[in-house]
Amino acid sequence: MITVYFEDDGQDFLEWDIEDGKVIRCRPFQAWVWNGTLVHNNRIRKGTRLVITTKEGLGTTLDHKVARVVRGK
Repeated sequence: MITVYFEDDGQDFLEWDIEDGKVIRCRPFQAWVWNGTLVHNNRIRKGTRLVITTKEGLGTTLDHKVARVVRGK
């Protein structure tokens, strides 16, 4: 599992826990929106924008860049 911390652009979510390419936790808000989202990036590091597919099947790229990644949390 990895934890991705996003740059704070005023959005309601700042952290995602990702396991096997899927968001399993979202903090502090909007878990109901993002849990279950598929993340397609092979490498995630600072400055990355995540390429995702939502639970509803919408493919997009997040506007918010990754600020930090913690592996094995």
